[in-house]
Parts: sequence; C-alpha cells; structure tokens
Amino acid sequence: MENQRSPLHLLWLEKYEKALKNMENHQNSGNGALIEVAAQHPLKEGKYPADEFRTRLDLGIKIYKDLSQKQNVKFYIPGSRHQENGKADLVSLSEAGKQYLVLQGIPAENIFADDANDEIMGEKGVYNSTDECFVTCSLFEKHNFNNLHLVCSPNQMMRKMLCYISFGCFPNIHTAHFGKMYHNPINEIFECIPKVLENNQQEQNITRNSRRPQ
Repeated sequence: MENQRSPLHLLWLEKYEKALKNMENHQNSGNGALIEVAAQHPLKEGKYPADEFRTRLDLGIKIYKDLSQKQNVKFYIPGSRHQENGKADLVSLSEAGKQYLVLQGIPAENIFADDANDEIMGEKGVYNSTDECFVTCSLFEKHNFNNLHLVCSPNQMMRKMLCYISFGCFPNIHTAHFGKMYHNPINEIFECIPKVLENNQQEQNITRNSRRPQ
C-alpha cells in the first residue's frame, strides 16, 4: 500500500510523525499551555469581535479556566488589521480579541497579540492560517510550553491542522460551532487545503495582499 502513495502523501506523513515527536518532547520537558483562538474578520463596527469570533473566544476562555487550575496558561490571538471588500477594520484582529478577553477577566499579561505579530512577522503581518500557525508554533517553541490548544471553526479545522503540522506542531483541537460560519467547507476541501498541501506561496501572498489595508 505504501508504494502506491504519492510523494506528496509520503512527505506529509513524514511531517506528521515529526510533529507528533516534537509534541511528545514538549510533554516531557515543557511547562504550561498555549491556546490559539483563530480570529475571524471582519470586526463588528471595525473594533469588536463579531458573533463567530466571539463564540471562539468564549470557548477559549472555558479551556483557559479549566487548564489554569493546574498550570500556567497563555493565549495567542492572531491577526493584523484586515480589510474586506475594500473596507478596513479600525484595529487588528489581535487587539480586538485581546480587549474582549481582558473585559472577561483574563489578565493582559497572559495574552500574546500584536506584540507577538510584530516580533515574529514584522511588517509582513499575520493574514492567513499559515501566518497564524507560524507565529503560534514560534511562541510554543520559544517559551517551551508543555501543550498546545487550537480553537477554530469546524470548517477550517483541517487546514489549520495541516499548517500546524508543516511547522512541526500538532495541537489539541477544539471547534466552536456557529450558525452561519464564515468558512465554506466545500471551498476548504477543493481550494484552501490543496494550496496548503502544495505549499503554494504565490496564492498565500495573494491572500495577504487582498486582506492588507492599502
């Protein structure tokens, strides 16, 4: 059966095994948990998490409270300032998510947001799943966390998982269901996931440029 697998299939199996081994090493030597809550644009009134984003943040808060009974826990809320259909948000997704968490009682010092975006991505910014997962994995390695959690839409789960695997991590995945979700599962299967599997840099740059305010 293995001889019938494509080179791309075998490549990703190798990446997956490496990611699992890395997580095992962190379990044995790391400390604390990191939670990435996948942000969602556009923001309400350009400043506040809209309903789907807020649903994910609320689930993240629940996970945070459960985990923090036994260990130190940090959030990472990804996302630079986005535009959609020519209309730009007033603040970054990271800032909007951070402020929501702070209002819910999460200490600001326990939240990575624009500070992490700037440190790791600089002017390039954080505009797609690849960027989000790269920053999260960088934080995970730099601070030697023990475990990693992802909160996202069920429709974007596979794409996020592949992005994580490509950077050597494999998170615990929690999906936040919402009535009408931004991500279309059919587009994910036929458009987004193939781009990740093939590491299509040109398409990633097109996405970044379309979302970066001009």
